[in-house]
Amino acid sequence: MALLSTTSATNETRIRGGRQSHWWARRRAEFALVAIAGTVYCWDLTINGWGNPYYAAAAQAGAGDWSALFFGASDAGNGLTVDKPPLHLWIIAIAVKLLGLNSFSVLIPQALMGIMTVFLVHRTANYLGGQRQAFIAGLLVIITPVTSMIFRFNNPDALLLLLWALAVYFSVRGFAREQAKYMYLAAVVLGLGFLCKQFQSWILVPAVIGAFFVFGYGSIKTRISQAFAFGALMAAPAFIWIAIVELTPAMMRPWVGGTSTNSFLELTFGYNGFGRLTGQTSLGAVNPKDFSGVVGYDASLVRLFTINYAPEVAWMLPVAFIGAAMAVIEIVRRRMSRLRSFASALLTVWFLTTFAVLSFMTGDIHPYYTSMLALPMAFLTAYAFESFWVSRNDLRYRCSAAPIVLVCAVLTSGYLTWFQDWNPWAVMIVKVAALAASFCLVLPTRFQRPRLTAAALLLAAASILMVPSMFIIDSVSTPQQGSFPISGPVPSVESWHKRDAEQLLQGEQAKYALARGEPVVDDIASIIEQVPETTRWAAATTGSENAALYQLKTKRPIMSIGGFSALDAYPSLSSFEDYVNAGQLRFYIHQPGILNWSASPNTLEVVRWIEANYSYQELDGVRLYDLSIRLTD
Repeated sequence: MALLSTTSATNETRIRGGRQSHWWARRRAEFALVAIAGTVYCWDLTINGWGNPYYAAAAQAGAGDWSALFFGASDAGNGLTVDKPPLHLWIIAIAVKLLGLNSFSVLIPQALMGIMTVFLVHRTANYLGGQRQAFIAGLLVIITPVTSMIFRFNNPDALLLLLWALAVYFSVRGFAREQAKYMYLAAVVLGLGFLCKQFQSWILVPAVIGAFFVFGYGSIKTRISQAFAFGALMAAPAFIWIAIVELTPAMMRPWVGGTSTNSFLELTFGYNGFGRLTGQTSLGAVNPKDFSGVVGYDASLVRLFTINYAPEVAWMLPVAFIGAAMAVIEIVRRRMSRLRSFASALLTVWFLTTFAVLSFMTGDIHPYYTSMLALPMAFLTAYAFESFWVSRNDLRYRCSAAPIVLVCAVLTSGYLTWFQDWNPWAVMIVKVAALAASFCLVLPTRFQRPRLTAAALLLAAASILMVPSMFIIDSVSTPQQGSFPISGPVPSVESWHKRDAEQLLQGEQAKYALARGEPVVDDIASIIEQVPETTRWAAATTGSENAALYQLKTKRPIMSIGGFSALDAYPSLSSFEDYVNAGQLRFYIHQPGILNWSASPNTLEVVRWIEANYSYQELDGVRLYDLSIRLTD
């Protein structure tokens, strides 16, 4: 340890012959990546307003109420939780507490998570290859279009990617140092990941455990005991929090959003578990089966290359698959060190597992879910780039690179047919660059020159990365607000991707959209602001996005009848009547858009009771019911 410290100190200060030390050269790449990531993720950040108001309102509630914070309630009245565990809300709530409630405090935590994720990817890739490969891996995370939105939006996926990056870093670092404590730290991180997105966060687990079993140190018995310890540490955070929720009497905590039985276990195995994988409504899926192009029908091996998902992540997928294949070949032929074999196996299994889940799940899925592929894809793509660069003088590698470049160019050209109104010259540049690069790469050896080969590979890389890099410019310059963020420009052809993109644009407020909610009526907001702060809920409305927008506007708790999709069995009619009779709820804002899209029988029963028993005034086309004045018989 002393030797390491001395060497480090020497490297930090030594400058000989105008050359920077190894320490500074390594840190220089990290600083450059942090600067690039900071620019992309922080540039004009508040252009997205509240980001996802659903989570912004929950963070607002948590910043002002400890119970709401712990359970992840969507309102300070502690009526209903969001439909995810609350870990990411805790972080945003802290920012709101420190910086006040505003767009910046709600969105900056995710931007910082993005910067840290890129940093960790670079650090991890350092164990797999040289500085160039590590820099490319970090850069590819930034260039992937979906991350340019995920790390600028307050959905929990930003924290999930950070936790994955940290878990992989600990795993690789622990293997490199032969220290089990890092493996256990990775387990704890994955356990915290469960409190972010439940079982989705454990997609990484088979890759970590499998790589340790195959390439780990010690006897099989030792590895098995370590695996059990790993599992126990990973399960601990989830078990403790879930146990507290389940053992707390229902009257003393919020209703668990996304459930019909008020159980977090139902949310775990149903709506966010098997329901999301299978699409079966009996298991909690909420999207109807006949919603063409969204649930079930587009599940296939090529799903991620179709319009709903390809613009987010597919630009570099072919190269990532090549990187995975090259890694497997090197492992099988035993050409890698034990550390690189372990890391390569981990990344390859992680990548293929995630690709398979995203391709074949038939439940609720959105384009931004492709962010799950961003990190393993970046690692493997960087590995492929580095392999081709190092072996660029080998004719076999050059001839292998050429068709890959052409395939990427064909796919890119196909993707851009969906964006005919967006920079039509881009496709021509991609085609010309790919053809020129491929031609130079397949030239016979006698015509090859080192500089020509290097230039051809750089041109090939540019043809692959140019369009996704340009998409990022659209992502950071286009204001969006809602539940399902979309990166890049709006497609010109009809699709689910286009629908969501148009609904998220802040200028597109003409009609109801589940992803965005209905616009706040200022006159109604002014009335709600006059409700005494001692009232548990100043108002109620249908759908969590609608409730969140009024809560953020008025800074008063707003009850969401039916939860996010108005499908929850909350509140029951008898409970709602009790709240009204006790003076705990003053107004009802009638927003029928979501009722026309989806609503549970319980939600419709509550709304009909209000309509039958209370009068309303209409403000800017929206009915406001005063629940303190009942109609006379």
